[in-house]
Amino acid sequence: MRRFLSLILPLSLGLVLVATSCDPDGPGEGPNDAGSEFPTDAGGDAGSDTDAGTDAGTDAGTDAGTDPDPEEPGDPCTPTDPQPSTCAYGSYCSARSSTCQRVRTPTCANFNKFPVSWDPATSTGPITYAAEQVSLVPSLKDCPSALIMRFQVRVRAYSPSGNLPTTASELSKVFSYVNPNGSYLSDASQFSDIVTSGDLKNTEFVVSNCIAGQPSVNLGFYFEEGNGLCFTVTQ
Repeated sequence: MRRFLSLILPLSLGLVLVATSCDPDGPGEGPNDAGSEFPTDAGGDAGSDTDAGTDAGTDAGTDAGTDPDPEEPGDPCTPTDPQPSTCAYGSYCSARSSTCQRVRTPTCANFNKFPVSWDPATSTGPITYAAEQVSLVPSLKDCPSALIMRFQVRVRAYSPSGNLPTTASELSKVFSYVNPNGSYLSDASQFSDIVTSGDLKNTEFVVSNCIAGQPSVNLGFYFEEGNGLCFTVTQ
């Protein structure tokens, strides 16, 4: 089991967002560098608020934000089912078409120096299938002046074997936010609004962090032993 810690100052978050063991530094990488990120402390473990009564896996409607391109033909499925409904491992049930859609191979630069070895034919880790932008706004309260913009993204994932995290502390041990330069951050302070349901097979949570002022930024998300997901936040 890998473990790592970001080299950044603690900061306050409040977001909503959506891997087995891996080398936390990646091939040939040294200790991770969170780069321009600056996690905040939301005043405790915001992720410990787990509501098993809410099915985190039934709302696949936000996959439109991750996959704006036309969808490929797929087998019919029921989006209100826990993910992946009747779809095969490595796919999810799209609310846009009520069909099974394969998760895409990450092509953003974030994963060039943080390679992910995932194959739907042989892997068994969690599938991160959707991300939804909650906000990207200046935050003098939560961020330092050099990293004035704060993003919040809701991430959704499922795991065929269950055992998905229910607290921010647990999530920080198996989930990473990957920077555009390939460095990564896995700190409990960046996670909040965690809802894990369906026998711990479905989860959604918000990821928050501070970045330098810019109109958009590519984000990478990764569960150990799972796929990598690219997502762009914009002002």
